[in-house]
Amino acid sequence: MPSIAWIDGQLTALAEARVPVTDRGLLFGDHVFEIVCALGRRLIDGPAHLDRLARSASLLRMPAPPTTIADTIDRVLDRAQLERASLRVIWTRGDGATVRIDPATPGRLIVLAEPWSAPVTAPVRLLTQEIDATGRTGAVVPAAAKSGNYLASVLGLAIAADHACDDVLWIDRGGAVLETATASVAIVDGDGVTFAAGAALPGVTAARIAALLRADGVAVGAAVVTRARLASAAEVLVTSARRGVVAVGAIDGAARPAGPTTTRAANLYQAWLDGGAVGGGPAATAL
Repeated sequence: MPSIAWIDGQLTALAEARVPVTDRGLLFGDHVFEIVCALGRRLIDGPAHLDRLARSASLLRMPAPPTTIADTIDRVLDRAQLERASLRVIWTRGDGATVRIDPATPGRLIVLAEPWSAPVTAPVRLLTQEIDATGRTGAVVPAAAKSGNYLASVLGLAIAADHACDDVLWIDRGGAVLETATASVAIVDGDGVTFAAGAALPGVTAARIAALLRADGVAVGAAVVTRARLASAAEVLVTSARRGVVAVGAIDGAARPAGPTTTRAANLYQAWLDGGAVGGGPAATAL
């Protein structure tokens, strides 16, 4: 049973999985989630992902996720028997057919497991799109929460596809680079590797790669990246749990050169995965 779901304590085939139509995650996008990958049943930065899930829930005034999530994931992986697995861990506020929150409502844990194909390493093509403050820093839904309020990303990817691009690169109205619909963004210039800071989700994989680069002697930081700095950067790269490290090959149709630092980061990350460190060791939690 390679593709399976855990819902309300029950394991079932993914195609047969169901949630009540009154689940607030379904009705209102009232949930938080994490994408966690596993190799040989070892989670890649699992503690950092589950910590971020808990932080997201707290930011959205949700009850804390159960402390048994790690055990649940182990059961799901044991049943799935996948050498490479991609898991979507979802914590919803539970049932409730009205918008008003009932604090007494228990949450609902959902874990979906599917085969995880080897990441595509071809450079990605990005389309820049301006985005306002809705759902970002200072707004009701904080950007630092990985919430089910994901429609902007869904539509952003559709817009990118309309322009023969792979992903959308969000730029705020002040001209600062934020993130893509599905990944963190970094540039390489005279200051080393700089991850875009601002109203964006803190990337778990970005933090891991930053730690690996620093340990290898590369200067890494996080700062506001303007459009001008993006345009003049020697390299641009994206990072995510499913992709790892991928070079950006074009922005708005203008070709971008692949470079040695991006290749170095990708090689360091792959070596870390191959070395079996994915299931243990200190978590990289900050850029």
